[in-house]
Amino acid sequence: MPFDYGSGHINPAAAIDPGLIYDHDTNNLIDFLCSYGASVAQIKNLTGTPVYCKNPPIPSYNFNYPSIGVFNMSGNVSVYRTVTYVGEGPTVYYSKLQAITGVRSSVYPNVLRFSKSGEKLTYRIDFVPYKSSNGSFEFGSLTWRNDVHMVRSPIAVNVASV
Repeated sequence: MPFDYGSGHINPAAAIDPGLIYDHDTNNLIDFLCSYGASVAQIKNLTGTPVYCKNPPIPSYNFNYPSIGVFNMSGNVSVYRTVTYVGEGPTVYYSKLQAITGVRSSVYPNVLRFSKSGEKLTYRIDFVPYKSSNGSFEFGSLTWRNDVHMVRSPIAVNVASV
């Protein structure tokens, strides 16, 4: 699975009724820029006001986005995502992880139970590398399914050391 393979093809009908969404706001974007070393001056150019980065910065792999990427993984890593349910009535989503070569992975919780639209739930994916990827990326995915929707997140990891 190469990097040009995203979270899914554009499907206008599905966009109207996605089931789950990955919200992010200005603070998430600032945290993402900070994780890459953006300075106060650089962020002020974007926001118009001084904004200071958290110390230590939130890792870029925790940016609340459907795709998941971990570069230079050294040891175990936990990645967090928050999804918002945008359907009608209660529902249950079940997870399925596609294996990643050289990395054991698990998702907690592996079932998301929503009682109403607008409800947010956070899940965690734990990555435990057991083999270096020798400078290249290994790929997998996480898919959440209920009776109506399938929400897929591609995963790319680069294991620097175990």
